[in-house]
Amino acid sequence: MAKGIVTGVNGPSFTVEVDQREVACVLRGRLKREWRRTTNVVVVGDVVEVTRLDDGTGVIEHVAPRRTELARPGFRGETQVMAANVDRLVAVQAARQPAFQRRLVERFLALGRQAGIDVLVVVNKCDLVDEALVRSWIAPLIESGVDVLRTSAVTGEGLDELRARLSGKVSVLAGKSGVGKSSIVNALLPGMAAARTRAVSGASARNPGQHTTTASRLYKLPVGGYLVDTPGVRELGLFEGAEDAVGDVFPEIERYAAGCRFRDCTHTHEPRCAVKEAVARGEIDEDRYRHYVKLRSRR
Repeated sequence: MAKGIVTGVNGPSFTVEVDQREVACVLRGRLKREWRRTTNVVVVGDVVEVTRLDDGTGVIEHVAPRRTELARPGFRGETQVMAANVDRLVAVQAARQPAFQRRLVERFLALGRQAGIDVLVVVNKCDLVDEALVRSWIAPLIESGVDVLRTSAVTGEGLDELRARLSGKVSVLAGKSGVGKSSIVNALLPGMAAARTRAVSGASARNPGQHTTTASRLYKLPVGGYLVDTPGVRELGLFEGAEDAVGDVFPEIERYAAGCRFRDCTHTHEPRCAVKEAVARGEIDEDRYRHYVKLRSRR
């Protein structure tokens, strides 16, 4: 048997990189029975053992234990694993088309913290918006210790720094449809036509939802490491027990929370709440406070 890494999943069919070549694979019977119960048996990024067949295809015999899982709650409450053995989540937002959404960034940050994965926030399409405006949007994130990088797949701004950040890592690009994930992949992998792109029309900019990437796909980077491109997300929920992860995303609020009268303060209705008092004094951004409370209640 040979060891490989899963680079693509298409229903019951899989693509595995084995000895620097991609091999079309299926699952061995035991794994196939598990796959019928849950689609998380084998995902992009998994390290697997493959038996090579005479026709050049292969059979996945074994899946190695995962170092990390980047997962999100599914629509029916199930766990949806986006990728395995991930080192870094790259949360991509657009400065425009679609509009920048700091709250979605904060959800990605909490998701990454809960998974124990580093998060890099990339604000793409910065060539479409005044630089000072972009800086005002990301200032609260930077002040709370978030790693933020401004890029443009059109002008090349920030791409060299992004390449350096991704080198030697397994990274996942995630974000809403139309933010430019596939354009970033194409810029990082020139000449490979790695990902399909589609211009975001005025209609889809107002109601983004047409995915240009329909399934997660892992690409080998020339600088070393791997990059996973994922389908666009419409909504992003959090798992139970996310309170600590949410607290990590809002450190300025957590500092005040230590001064609340009640240890289990929800910062919504309790008397002598240091967080609410700081919001009233203008020491905590009110929008960040409202989203903090919402995330802690997992709404």
